[in-house]
Amino acid sequence: KPNILLLGPTGSGKTYLLRNLADLIGVPFVKADATKFTETGYVGRDADEVMGELLQAADGDVELAQVGIVYVDEIDKVCSEGEGRSSSFRQAT
Repeated sequence: KPNILLLGPTGSGKTYLLRNLADLIGVPFVKADATKFTETGYVGRDADEVMGELLQAADGDVELAQVGIVYVDEIDKVCSEGEGRSSSFRQAT
């Protein structure tokens, strides 16, 4: 499955574009805030939780969920946090 990096300033319509694209092609859409992720998911969210939301957005249809769109927002804030020190997110990716 291809990944897409969509860049733009705050308020430029990135989420709007992807949400409407998902509606247009008839696939489920989930928006995940990268600042809420942790490696283990104990304190924040983990990837399994996001995939569960995608399955829920697909009304339990696994095949439809497999072609759904997961939009990870605020990734720039995670990558720039703590300049000069290593963050667990950067280590995990």
